[in-house]
Amino acid sequence: MYRVYIELNTDSEIEEFTEICSKVHSEVTVRGKDEHGSEWMLSAKSLLCSLVMKANLQRYREHTAHEVDWNTIYVECEEDIYNLISKFAI
Repeated sequence: MYRVYIELNTDSEIEEFTEICSKVHSEVTVRGKDEHGSEWMLSAKSLLCSLVMKANLQRYREHTAHEVDWNTIYVECEEDIYNLISKFAI
């Protein structure tokens, strides 16, 4: 399993990321932790999940970048897709 830590800052980045992941043959998931430390998981290929990420991004915009722990958000895939999503890697 390959894991890449990512940062998505804008709606257009989320849309581009979802579009790229939707073309990958293997399952691609985005995983992270919420403000309470609870783990969450979304399909990186799903438009619906993309909308959920946008909604969460709106909530985080009220905080400074230092308050958002981007180290907890990563992509998991059985294929090495780093070259496809390197633009979003941290």
